[in-house]
Amino acid sequence: MTRRCRSSIAAIPLIALCAITSLTAESIVEPVPQCCQVRTTDPLIGAAVATGLRDSATFRDLVDRINVSDVVVYVAAAPVDMPSGLDGRLTFVCAAGGFRYVLVRVNSQLPSLHLVSLLGHELQHAREIADSGWIVDSPSMAREYARSLGYRNGRNGAQRTFDSAAAVRAGEQVLRELIKGE
Repeated sequence: MTRRCRSSIAAIPLIALCAITSLTAESIVEPVPQCCQVRTTDPLIGAAVATGLRDSATFRDLVDRINVSDVVVYVAAAPVDMPSGLDGRLTFVCAAGGFRYVLVRVNSQLPSLHLVSLLGHELQHAREIADSGWIVDSPSMAREYARSLGYRNGRNGAQRTFDSAAAVRAGEQVLRELIKGE
């Protein structure tokens, strides 16, 4: 299962190239398998996910847990207007068709190891959502993080931000595994 995800992520730069040409992605590569519920179209982020899958058992465990859940994670580069001091953010997009969709935005300009670690942190949040079936929209996500999953991390503009000790630990563990593997 994880192997199929790695091959799908490796195909992302090719798919991006196909979008520029008149060829269709389907005519060149196999579509992204349904088992791979962590998705991106950004080549830098795709490379970071591939590194995490290859070099970190914690990262693989997070992706494996998400892959057997009803949570689909889209990962994109953070917009330039990301609040100062914030390198990543998960937002609840919607619940539809039996799936819950979240969007993770990350600072893709971070050094490689830190980007993979940040992705591990954000994927832990996705896992927390996967493990909490009662999270079905943004208000229920905020309520559950405030009540039991995490803690309020501050206020950025009009949005409340939350974090969790588990996500902090997951990001740190992924970084340790990456450094140890070098």
